[in-house]
Amino acid sequence: MEVLTDEMEDVLPEHLRAWWTEEQLWSFHSAAWWRRHWDRTGIVEIEEADMLSDGWRRWLDWLRVVAPDNATEVGVLEADAGGHLGYVRVVGRRRGEVQLQEPILSVPAQYLKKPLLREMEVD
Repeated sequence: MEVLTDEMEDVLPEHLRAWWTEEQLWSFHSAAWWRRHWDRTGIVEIEEADMLSDGWRRWLDWLRVVAPDNATEVGVLEADAGGHLGYVRVVGRRRGEVQLQEPILSVPAQYLKKPLLREMEVD
């Protein structure tokens, strides 16, 4: 998953500003953050949480294949060169002693077609 090498508090580096949006990219976190987040659940024991070496290059390679016209993101990754952005690896093993609650099923077994909007008609 795309992440940060370290958590950013309030100051966003200049080279990330063209691409960074409040709506989506503040969900990027460091490997240490993901370790703490998973560990707090008590469900898994974290075996590894780190940055992939040259993960930013893999991200850039992938981006050039799937979205070669995305000059903004490509430019940001090139300018950053792994300084703040990359890929994280988090490996965990479920703790067998932890009993999970049964999932809450809110999806009915039968689909009943209904209009999404009031003015739409159902076939």
